[in-house]
Amino acid sequence: MDQTIPSSSANVGAASRRRAPDISASTSNPREGSLGAPSRRPPAPHDEDDDRSSRRRRFNTSLLLSPAFLLSKAITMLTIFLRIIFFPIRKAASILFPPGEYDNLASTDVSNHAAKAFIQMFTLQYIKPIQSSVNEDDDVSLLQCPFIEKGYTNIINDIANQGQMHNEDEDHNPPPPLLLIYLHSPLHGKVPSFLKNTLGNKRVLQLMNQHSQSGTLSCWGGSVHTADGSNAKDSLQVTSFPFMALVRIQPTRTRSSAAATASSTSSGQRNLELLFRMEGPALQTINSTSLHTHLSNAILKYQGILSMAAMRRMQRQEEVMLRQDQDREYRETLEEDQKRERDKIEEQRLQEEEEQNIRENIEIAQNEKQNRLQNARDMLRLNGEGEPDLNDKSILQARVRLMLPSGKRVERRFRGNDTINVMRAFLVLHFDENDDIGIENFQLSMNYPKKSLVDGEKTLESEGLCPQAVIMVQDLDA
Repeated sequence: MDQTIPSSSANVGAASRRRAPDISASTSNPREGSLGAPSRRPPAPHDEDDDRSSRRRRFNTSLLLSPAFLLSKAITMLTIFLRIIFFPIRKAASILFPPGEYDNLASTDVSNHAAKAFIQMFTLQYIKPIQSSVNEDDDVSLLQCPFIEKGYTNIINDIANQGQMHNEDEDHNPPPPLLLIYLHSPLHGKVPSFLKNTLGNKRVLQLMNQHSQSGTLSCWGGSVHTADGSNAKDSLQVTSFPFMALVRIQPTRTRSSAAATASSTSSGQRNLELLFRMEGPALQTINSTSLHTHLSNAILKYQGILSMAAMRRMQRQEEVMLRQDQDREYRETLEEDQKRERDKIEEQRLQEEEEQNIRENIEIAQNEKQNRLQNARDMLRLNGEGEPDLNDKSILQARVRLMLPSGKRVERRFRGNDTINVMRAFLVLHFDENDDIGIENFQLSMNYPKKSLVDGEKTLESEGLCPQAVIMVQDLDA
């Protein structure tokens, strides 16, 4: 009855041994194998697609049945199931235990209200007793509550924005202040003594108020039992109380990045440079003098940084002003040189124009003189050149004596029908031939009867100059 079942490997070996003679036989006689045995044809394309699809189905089936896939699906279903179960419980808990007065971290008003509540507590319990026992020498303005009535996130964002504005325009915007953070734990037993003897000390309060009023320091305090205080505790990784830290808030890089990082700044995730930190037993046992010294040294160090930055800024401004003065002097010198060059060119141009005008006027005057002489010659030629014959009694003659402005006399005989223009033409030629006379524009007149000979078309006879007359020559240019 017992029966031995051969293994699959044995079967494979036997089959291979059985196929081996056929292969050897076919290889020993290739001609017989090619003629007697049928040839193998290549697989068809649809056969390869069927094989590929079958392998894909086997792979998908193995993936769906893998333990990792089944575990992930089980966890997802369990999560959905638990959410469905606990949804009514969460709703009932929110109704039975509504959020407190200071539990809304997303509300700015709630955070500011929590800061005001801490300030009221601190003022009532620790500031009022100090103010009631002030001396005459004490400055009451330095014994006020130094904390700001703003939430933790709000004050950090305000200081960061102030730092950004200062970086953009250092001349008109003051530098951002340091931030003094105090986290209050009301249930801690050593906190009241710390507030009364150390933080509420006169010297410490005066130091905090003095630098707060000067803009060097901003103070924020809050209770860890509020959402705003708890957020500050988590962001600063506070583990023990009381807690105090002095930080320098790095400004926002750009205004566009401020909107991009709104989600991170809302939770207080700012780049804070820690200058002073003390918490727990170390802060409980410190006295007011030591705390005053620590805070003063940190603030003085920050003021030194601000002073160095201001000195560098002033040095840059002086360099800019010096460069501007040099540029202005260079521009003024260049403008003066250019102006002198323009004036020189303009002067040369005006001089050339004046010379050109003089040449043109001389040329015009010469042309006019030549035209006048030519007209005079033509007129005398048309009316007969020379004087009429003295013995010719048929011609009415006029013996004219011309009295020049110099006293010289010029006598000439004219025909009675000659016009005044003929006599003027004679004078024009006479003046041209005698350069010493120097008369160009002249007027003719008579003393008896008193009249001026202005009508050149009238004849000498009509003017009563026959048989003789005395004519006065007046120089109009004299």
